Amino acid sequence: MKAATIHQYGANHELHVEEMPKPIVDRIDNPHQVLIRVYAAGINPMDTKARDGSMKLVLSGKFPKVLGGECAGIVEAVGLMVKNLQPGDRVVASLGPEGGGYAEYAVAKDTQVVKLPDAVSFVQAAALPIAAGTALQALLDKGEVRPDDRVLINGATGGVGTFAIQIAKILGAHVTAVCSTEGAALARQLGADQVIDYNAHDFTKGIEKYDLVFDAIGKSSFDDCQNVLKEDGMYITTLPSAKQVLNQAITTFTSKKAESLLFTFKPEQINWLLKQVTDGKLVPVIERTYRLDELAQAHAESETEHVKGKLVVEVESEPKSEKS
Repeated sequence: MKAATIHQYGANHELHVEEMPKPIVDRIDNPHQVLIRVYAAGINPMDTKARDGSMKLVLSGKFPKVLGGECAGIVEAVGLMVKNLQPGDRVVASLGPEGGGYAEYAVAKDTQVVKLPDAVSFVQAAALPIAAGTALQALLDKGEVRPDDRVLINGATGGVGTFAIQIAKILGAHVTAVCSTEGAALARQLGADQVIDYNAHDFTKGIEKYDLVFDAIGKSSFDDCQNVLKEDGMYITTLPSAKQVLNQAITTFTSKKAESLLFTFKPEQINWLLKQVTDGKLVPVIERTYRLDELAQAHAESETEHVKGKLVVEVESEPKSEKS
């Protein structure tokens, strides 16, 4: 099979397409594994950090590595204990930090795979798990957002942020989006009630108070945001620092809370997100798709931190017979 690999940690030019052995699911020795023929794979900051060596302490030392933490495609084979999936099923999967999605075939655990509704394309699905899952877990699991809550989203037009705006609106919140001048129209299109241009205004110096400040890009801190939190408000970040961990411990005993989030794949939540997409309430924003041999370029674009929504690798065109 063809796969985009790295043979050492480094810059985006380390990504190269080469022939690799196709993975095999041993039905008996690997009874909970699922082999997926990949049609699309999402690109996330986790992937670029895995490539540049920032995550080497939590990754195996084995090279070559095939990155890509999420993918969508068609089940080709399943282990003996896999009961809810079968060859031919359209699915989306989370592959974890070790990845494997930047290839024509990938292996996932059955607990990290869900079926796709026919109305959701592989490209849309590949953009969903990590970014939308992170947004949902921040807003619902951590933030416990309720109707009429005032929610501020920093980094509102990025991968996580574009989902966060829409999910917050589904939950009934009043949403303030913080983004660039160029992203303002998109933020409003996605449902933001107010937009703050970070080039013109520092939201942490504003007078409005929020029930939740969700920093989807890790560019602020709890200390920065205390002034704009209500007395029982919460600050959530996707990039915890040592100071953030300390603040989390301290705010256990205070009314204002500091929290951080590490995405966990929860099938019931991914299914809920897919239903919102099917119902037209949640739209994956995809700035561009790339071919497998364009992954170095895709990583370079991702690392500019100016992508609107998500970037997706289209490994193979969607079969016409599979489209709704």
